[in-house]
Amino acid sequence: MKTGKILILEMLRDGTQLNKQRLRSWGHEVVQYEYDQDVHYHVISEKPDLILLQSIGMTGCDIEQCCRTLKSIDQIKKIPLLVQIGMKEYQETREALYMEGVNDCLPEPIMHAELKVKIQHWLNYTQHRESLRKSQQALEESMQKINRQRAEIDHHLSLAARIQESLIPKNIIEVPRCSFYCHFQPSGKVGGDIYDIFMLDHEHVGLYMIDVMGHGVASSMIAVALSELMVPDISRGTPLKRQIDRPPYYEIISPGNVIQYLNKRFSFSKYQHYFTIFYMVLNTHTGILRYCRGAHPEPLWVKGSSEIDTLNAYGTPIGFEFSQEHEEGKIQLNPGDRLFIYSDGLMELEDNNREAIDYEKLLEIARKYQVSETQRPMTLFFKRIAEAQGELKDDLTLVEMVWEPG
Repeated sequence: MKTGKILILEMLRDGTQLNKQRLRSWGHEVVQYEYDQDVHYHVISEKPDLILLQSIGMTGCDIEQCCRTLKSIDQIKKIPLLVQIGMKEYQETREALYMEGVNDCLPEPIMHAELKVKIQHWLNYTQHRESLRKSQQALEESMQKINRQRAEIDHHLSLAARIQESLIPKNIIEVPRCSFYCHFQPSGKVGGDIYDIFMLDHEHVGLYMIDVMGHGVASSMIAVALSELMVPDISRGTPLKRQIDRPPYYEIISPGNVIQYLNKRFSFSKYQHYFTIFYMVLNTHTGILRYCRGAHPEPLWVKGSSEIDTLNAYGTPIGFEFSQEHEEGKIQLNPGDRLFIYSDGLMELEDNNREAIDYEKLLEIARKYQVSETQRPMTLFFKRIAEAQGELKDDLTLVEMVWEPG
């Protein structure tokens, strides 16, 4: 049985203590006051769980006024108010009392068991309401904490996005006999895509595109780590070049060996992530291009002769210990040839007809572009589609290279 603190207010000074004795015998804490002009001070100071107004012998109008006064006080109106009235007033005024906010009316004489049940019911009600209030308060505090944490996370994500954005090439370097067109668009504040274009020496240009599994914070951290590693600076321990003891005192590492190095360095068992990569080295004097592909989407080789091929040397994702040796490809570029390199976020786009851009659709677009007279890059076409779709499902990276030997 639930017990609580009950305040008895007697409206007639008859000194009746029967209810007080009953309630105490049931284990409740009971205080009793006469109803007077200081009644609200009594209620506020005692902070009862329930108020029992004893109004036997009072007229209906007087009872209504007393109840109206009690329920008009903010600190009191939420406390259950039970009114004990004579049988005549019970028949005539209880509807009016309920309209004044009284929670229950008890006719006199009231049965012992009925009083006990009524008191128990309203104490349960008070307890449940208080539990609900505390739960709501705890929920509000939790929401405030969550909002503070979310604001902090958003702040850190914005910082991370700025760091990642700073690693994306803003201005493509001047590369002899080559023109590059690029577009990078993450699906969130930070993404798992990263790419770069750089000179390995005066006649070799390197290019990589990496897509780390997922597109959240963890993926972006690995992408940033990879971008810091994949720089052609021998003093920083780059996997792209190594020192030798004869002129020019360095040699460029083949794409296949670079991929094998990354596969060992970034094992899935250590980072719980894998990534795909396309890495190429182009001799800008001869047009000979060597490349390796670690499960990255096959770049398109749009030839000036109106033929379309792909750079499809086989390779598994980077990070899996069971990965087989990655195949290294080699091609000879001819004047006007175009390479279109992309991450798999391209396949998450929809064209202007709301049709998914799958591989066959991509080839169809490339063929139409090839026979058109426009000299604008295909990258611009896909960039417009991506920006029109707003939030992307996956990170999108596009790099287009045109071989233009002069």
